Amino acid sequence: MNKNTTRITAALLSLLTVAGLVSCGDTAGDTVTQTTPVVTEAVTTAETVPADSLEARKLVSDDVPELDFGGKDFRIFYQKRYTTDAVAPDGKESGDVLNDAVYRRNVSMEERFNVKVVGIEGEEDAMVSTLMKAVAAGEDAYDLFLGHTALSGKAALSGYFHNWYNIPHINFDKPWFPQSTIEQLRLNDSMYMAMSDLCLSFASNTYCVYFNKAMLANYDITNIYDLVREGKWTIDAMADISKELYQDLNGSGTADKGDQFGFGSPFSSHCATWPIACAVSTVQFNDDGTVTSIMASERAATMTEKLRDLYNNNVGSYLHTSKGAGEDEMETEFMNGNIGFITNGLILAESVLRDVEFDYGIIPYPKLDEAQDGYYTVPGGSVSCFASPVTAADTELVGALSAAMSRESWVSVLPTYYDIVLKVKGARDEASVEMLDIILDGRAVSTAYMYDSFSGYHFKMADLFKGTKELASFTKSLDKSIVKHYEKVMALFYADPIE
Repeated sequence: MNKNTTRITAALLSLLTVAGLVSCGDTAGDTVTQTTPVVTEAVTTAETVPADSLEARKLVSDDVPELDFGGKDFRIFYQKRYTTDAVAPDGKESGDVLNDAVYRRNVSMEERFNVKVVGIEGEEDAMVSTLMKAVAAGEDAYDLFLGHTALSGKAALSGYFHNWYNIPHINFDKPWFPQSTIEQLRLNDSMYMAMSDLCLSFASNTYCVYFNKAMLANYDITNIYDLVREGKWTIDAMADISKELYQDLNGSGTADKGDQFGFGSPFSSHCATWPIACAVSTVQFNDDGTVTSIMASERAATMTEKLRDLYNNNVGSYLHTSKGAGEDEMETEFMNGNIGFITNGLILAESVLRDVEFDYGIIPYPKLDEAQDGYYTVPGGSVSCFASPVTAADTELVGALSAAMSRESWVSVLPTYYDIVLKVKGARDEASVEMLDIILDGRAVSTAYMYDSFSGYHFKMADLFKGTKELASFTKSLDKSIVKHYEKVMALFYADPIE
């Protein structure tokens, strides 16, 4: 292979490896830092590199040998709300491109391995308890568990999931296992819950910022994309623009509902994204199995000050006048043209925003400051984790199908989702397509986030940002219980699971 071909291959893989350009840092903490994309052997040894990136993906092997499982069922326990993580919603080819891509993926697995892919639907709130009852009874009921991430830590901490490093055919260097998560979720050479591009929810529920292009243009603000490209899209920049966008439309003389606002984001799980977006660590996992809270850092204090001011004191913030406003209200006000920026998941572009009459753009969460090295985000806590119950006896079946299905999703299903559902139907201009790549490349799930289980700091960010207690006081009141929670996580990785 000549040098030019190798260079093209590396460039292709850099673009194709979703979330492969960033890392959450080393396994001792959850700080976000830059890393180098993984270029797999299958591509670098190819004689030629196709010009089409989808063809390049097909060259990356899952390295799973040809196996015959004699017609066994491969049982996937999945969330009803995220059917396409596991099976085709229509159960057959129907003409819907996403449904058909998932259907064809599963059929190809059945033909390749002589298996039957069986989806077992569950309700997100009940799946963990259902799984735990089955495992406690020694019942081999499921091979792959795709449950609510923020709730599934309970099962992991009880020792109910296989260590993925003990499962054959799983290679976490492959691009369908986003490197931004793998480096963080591996502790002491173990991993119990992972993220895989098998699950479309990992993409669809990634948090981002939407903006009303027409509203901003009315104020001659047309450089948002340039701010992102130049690394200048920061919390301060969004705060300044939001303040400029405020208009007293109802003539009441005060900021209230019925006016035009610049920024809308609820005090909810949307706030859990900010520590990752601002490259702020909440806890540090030490090599000796201990945990240290580092939430009261200077950087965390800066983040807290800036976001409290944005949410509570900025006249352009919708929450400045409507403290209890939720996600649905923000969506409605944005669609009615009354808010300039809102936070939400990419799924909003896929569905709700298709029919809005004005042009909108999609950009990443802002950085804490210009010195920060990149834009980062997380998927919502409800997205599907990637785990296998310890009662799943045929670990070769688990590993082979989990690896092969993840690879096939990366090759065929994800391009369908990105290019057809988002980039054609959702994003309304080429720059937004560019921004989508930045957003998805910046997904960075830390151990602290993955195992938060509503007992860590991430899902308490809303209380921090809407409160008035100093950060030091806030952390002092919570540190003891949060460290105790994460000590259970460390016991899982370094000693024995704690019930």
